[in-house]
Amino acid sequence: MNKEINVVHYWAGSPILRNSKWWRTLKLIEKCEGFGWNNWLVLSKKPEDYSLIKPFLDVGCKITYQPRSKGNFDLSNIHRTYKLLRQINCTIFHCNNDHTSPIIAAKLARVPIKIWSKLAMSSYYELGTEPTGFHRLMPSLRITTFIADKVLAISHAVKEELAKQVGFDYKIMVVDAPVPVQKYISANKMNIREEFAFLTEDIVITAVGHSVEVKGWDIAIKAFALVAKNNPFVNLLLVGKHTSFEFHQKLCSLIKELKLTDRVTFTGSRNDIENILKASDLFIFPSRSEGVGGALIEARAAGLVCVATNSGGIPEVIEDGVNGLLFQRGNIEELAEKINFVLSNNDLKTQFIEAGQKGLDKYTMETYVNNVSSHYLSLLKKNDKHP
Repeated sequence: MNKEINVVHYWAGSPILRNSKWWRTLKLIEKCEGFGWNNWLVLSKKPEDYSLIKPFLDVGCKITYQPRSKGNFDLSNIHRTYKLLRQINCTIFHCNNDHTSPIIAAKLARVPIKIWSKLAMSSYYELGTEPTGFHRLMPSLRITTFIADKVLAISHAVKEELAKQVGFDYKIMVVDAPVPVQKYISANKMNIREEFAFLTEDIVITAVGHSVEVKGWDIAIKAFALVAKNNPFVNLLLVGKHTSFEFHQKLCSLIKELKLTDRVTFTGSRNDIENILKASDLFIFPSRSEGVGGALIEARAAGLVCVATNSGGIPEVIEDGVNGLLFQRGNIEELAEKINFVLSNNDLKTQFIEAGQKGLDKYTMETYVNNVSSHYLSLLKKNDKHP
C-alpha cells in the first residue's frame, strides 16, 4: 500500500492577482498539506509579484515551471509533464483548462488518479456555432474525458454540454465555483468613489472581466449609451486587465464614437475589486459565454443587484426576477431596458439584494475544498492508495 501521497496541481498559466482561482488553489493545497500529502504546483512562468507564490511555499508546496501546451496534442508538453510525474511518483494529478497533453502524460506516467476541472463552456457555445467535419468527433475533449477518472464541472450547464458532446456523464461531477465570499460581504467602499472622482449623486454601474470579446464589454458600452441618454448621473466602470490589445482599441473607439469618454472608465487589473463593488450601485455581466460567472457571486456577496446574460451556467447563480435579472445574449436594448428598470425601482433593488445574500454558503472556499478533497479521498480509496 502506498503510504506517500504526491499531488500535482497543474495550473496551466501563472497568477497575476489574488483572484478566485488563486484562492481556491491555495486553500486546496492547504487542505492536502493537512492530510500530510506532498504538493507540487505547476505554473507556466514565475509571476512578477513574489507575494503570489510565497503563501504556497509557506505551506510546504513545491513550485515548478514549464510552458503550457501549444495546441491540444503537444509532444513536448507530454514529454515534460511525463518526466515530472515519474520523477515525483505522482499519486493525484489535477489539471485545469489546459488538459489534453498534460493528462495524456499522466496516463503514460501511470498516475493512479487523474482529475480534470472543466471551468468553461466550449468555444462553439461561445460563438453560437456547431462543430462540423472532423471537429464533430471532438478528439481533445473525448480523449481527456476518457482518460480522466473524474471531471469536475464548474456548473450543471458545463456538465450537460460536455456529456452531450462526448458522453461519460457518470464521470462528470458538478463542483460549484468558489469565491472568498466573506471578503466581499465584509468589504467597504474605502475611497473608491473619490479615486474615480464620482459625485455623491452619481450612479456607478460596474462590470468585472477583461478586454476580450467573450466578456461582452462592447455590449455593456452600447447598452450603457442608451441608459446614459436619459440619465446624466450614470457612469460605467470596466474592471479588469486589457487582455486583447486589438479588442481594447475597438472598445476605446466605440466609447469615443458614442461620446462617452467622460462617463466610461477602464480601471485595469485591481487587487481591491471587493471595495469597488461595495462602492458601486449596480453590477452588469454581459458575457457571451460563461461556465458560471464567479464575478456574479462576488457581486451578490457585496450586496449588488446583478443584470446578467442568460447564458451558460449564469442562470444557476442569477435566478431571473428573484435575485437579479437576465437578458438574452447580445441583446443590447434588453440590457439597457433592465438596467433602467432596476435603477428606477428601489423596492425591487432591496428585494434582489436580500435574495442575493441567501445561499452563498454553497460558493465558499471551504465548501469547494471539502467537495474536491472528498473526490480525492474516494478515488484514493477506490485505488487502494490511501494509508
